[in-house]
Amino acid sequence: MSRKYYINIVILGFYTLVITPIYSINKISVSGTVEHIEGGLLGEAQLTLMRQKKSATTNRFGEFDLGKVFPNDTLLVKLDGFQHRYLMLDSEMKIKLYPKSKIQDLINNARNGETITIPSGIHYIYPDFNIDSTVGMTINYKTDITIMGNKGSEIRLKWTNADIIYIHESNNITIKNLTLGYYVPYKNSDIIITTIDSAKNFDNAFGIARRQLGKNSIFKYKGKLYHTNNFKEPVGNIIPGKAVNIYNSYDVYIDSIRIFGENNICMNAKNSRNIQILNSEVNEGLYGFVFNKCSNIKIDNSLIADNSEILYNKKAQIDLIENTIKIAGNYVPEFVLVNGGSIEMLDESIIPPPKPIYLSAKSFNISRTEITFKQFDAFCISTNRELPDDSEWGRGDRPVINIKYEDAQAYCNWLTGLLGKSIKLPSVDEWEYAARGGTIGGDDKLYSGGNNIEDVSWCKFNSNDRSQPVGLKIANELGIYDMSGNVYEFCSGIQDSMIILKGGSWANSGVGCRVSDHVVSKVDFWDDNIGFRCIESEL
Repeated sequence: MSRKYYINIVILGFYTLVITPIYSINKISVSGTVEHIEGGLLGEAQLTLMRQKKSATTNRFGEFDLGKVFPNDTLLVKLDGFQHRYLMLDSEMKIKLYPKSKIQDLINNARNGETITIPSGIHYIYPDFNIDSTVGMTINYKTDITIMGNKGSEIRLKWTNADIIYIHESNNITIKNLTLGYYVPYKNSDIIITTIDSAKNFDNAFGIARRQLGKNSIFKYKGKLYHTNNFKEPVGNIIPGKAVNIYNSYDVYIDSIRIFGENNICMNAKNSRNIQILNSEVNEGLYGFVFNKCSNIKIDNSLIADNSEILYNKKAQIDLIENTIKIAGNYVPEFVLVNGGSIEMLDESIIPPPKPIYLSAKSFNISRTEITFKQFDAFCISTNRELPDDSEWGRGDRPVINIKYEDAQAYCNWLTGLLGKSIKLPSVDEWEYAARGGTIGGDDKLYSGGNNIEDVSWCKFNSNDRSQPVGLKIANELGIYDMSGNVYEFCSGIQDSMIILKGGSWANSGVGCRVSDHVVSKVDFWDDNIGFRCIESEL
């Protein structure tokens, strides 16, 4: 036997007796099942080892057996209609697959200029865990995309801490006629909001919250939300879920959309501009809206209902226009910003003209309309008060009547607690400054919003001898309605048991409805042509 032949025999024997058993020992038996994440075994799933080029298919019971394989490998699991998964090997595997949605694929893969129609019915989606577990659907670097829902179209995300739709670096995006929300069984029950209004000041409230709740928790103080990590930042920083999330985009149009936040943020935007939200609803969110470094945001004719906080605004330009707001099930007024300043009041009918006087006010917010029966009735029900009489004219959006001055003040006190802001009746000067439209309007109009009384007010000539629903006449320069006519309005301050009423009513002609006019009344007097509106400021 030659030496070379002998060496080969020795090497072959070494591999046979030593090396092969070692590799065999390192192999493991891999078997298991493939299941739907919501339950049920899945047949026909394809399982492939990426390195060892070995594969298997599940039987009709969802079972598979890959035999003995090396464990240092990646298993790819694929099945039509489901998200594929990459997994490390184990001996007994129970693999769960998440379903894919055709709607999700259409939106994620939309081309510029495309219109996507969402069929009627509820469409459930999961985040694509192979791409980004924090997003359900993405419009990314796109332009001219329209998502249009048919009647009754809904998209529900079966994952709490994720965005339903993320609009990123895109423009001219329209979303219309659609309901977006989170699937209720996956509701984020971990978020418990503790109110700490009994604290002496904010620092005391923050300390109490930090001790009682620890980090990554939320508390409410004076109507505003804070988190225990850093009180200077919004709680949105620890709540990743945003039903609609817009980043670095512009010309976004949201029309006739219903959003249910389920303790996430209903709508979030950052570094974006020209966003219009029309005829929509934002419900049950931690925040209704969060806007950060955004410009030209308009929210118009929408319902903002039962969110822990309506709005977080950080360096954003936002216009709220004729929206309906509910907090804790109660309808509350929408407020309009009145920028402070001075109006020169000059009577040019006198020659020579006298030295001008000035009507001045600091900045404040005032309710866009008179307080309505719908809003005041919520207060009465909440505080077990008797509902005021409507003189058989109807309730709803008509201004509340047949109330006393003390009733109006009680409503303001109740709303202060509900909103966490200082709510009170306007002073005479604040009322007239707002009625004149502030510095935008000036002193050149007889009535609030114009010189033709029937265009801007319900008065003796057009009211049919009764009050009318608010907001139907022409608004003034600030978008405030009915400051002339409809009902007289209480102003703050009592002097010798007398109070001042401004604005005139449905029973008045021109006299009384002029913004310069006022009447006085006993403090306990009430009538069917007297109501009120509120102003708002920080506590």
